[in-house]
Amino acid sequence: MRTSWPRCMVRAPLFALAVVLAGCGAGERNESSLEPEMSRIEGNVYYRERMMLRPGSVVEVQLQDISRADAPASVLASVMMTPTGGPPYEFAIDYDPSSIDSRMRYALRATISLDDRLLFTSNEYIDPFSGNPVEVLVQRVPEPVRRDGPALEGAVWILQTLLGEPASTGAGGNPVELQLLAEEELRAAGFSGCNRYSGAYMREGTSPHGTPIKFGPLAVTSMACAEGDELERSYLQMLDRVDAFRLQDDTLSLLAGAETLATFRAR
Repeated sequence: MRTSWPRCMVRAPLFALAVVLAGCGAGERNESSLEPEMSRIEGNVYYRERMMLRPGSVVEVQLQDISRADAPASVLASVMMTPTGGPPYEFAIDYDPSSIDSRMRYALRATISLDDRLLFTSNEYIDPFSGNPVEVLVQRVPEPVRRDGPALEGAVWILQTLLGEPASTGAGGNPVELQLLAEEELRAAGFSGCNRYSGAYMREGTSPHGTPIKFGPLAVTSMACAEGDELERSYLQMLDRVDAFRLQDDTLSLLAGAETLATFRAR
């Protein structure tokens, strides 16, 4: 005799199987969704000089977030390559599009270096999202003038003039000092009139008036001084404006364009 099962009893196992299969499928989808779908920026790096790069040179292109004017750019993605032959040098950078915020500002920056020495750098704003291929022009970094006298990095520099006036001393009659260190990373440090300061500096960019250099951001201790406060404010604001330097004999000059902001003598 044929047994007639209630319809719900027949459907129940099928429904359970469907739930299991759906759960497996969802697990597969979730696992694959852990890897974001990447976007790509493609382009070429080139320079106009008629010269070949020395063996061992490295081309690097970075996708940077340059939204904060008071802080160094943050790198979202980058690519490094060893070029062969002459320019242009093709590149491709993969990045996660979900990391891009429409409220922020982004740029491409390209450099060519040899043995940690910067040879070429891009100096103009390059929109990374203007459409492929992106053309990035790099310009040659001028060699510092060879001279007799103290080296820029390692010497202790004593402030002589500030904004065209003879420099006064700070708290305790101590002079303002600047020391540039380049052992592992480029770091500036010294006495600013009341407090000690330290931070990064960069030997990059371009200037028709001297060798490029930029300071910041700088960290300053929080001592309170009866004297030297005004000198310290002026000095630290001056460092924020610097874009180049000149070194002649034992005198270091910090510049903003053609203006000499400060001069130092090696101790």
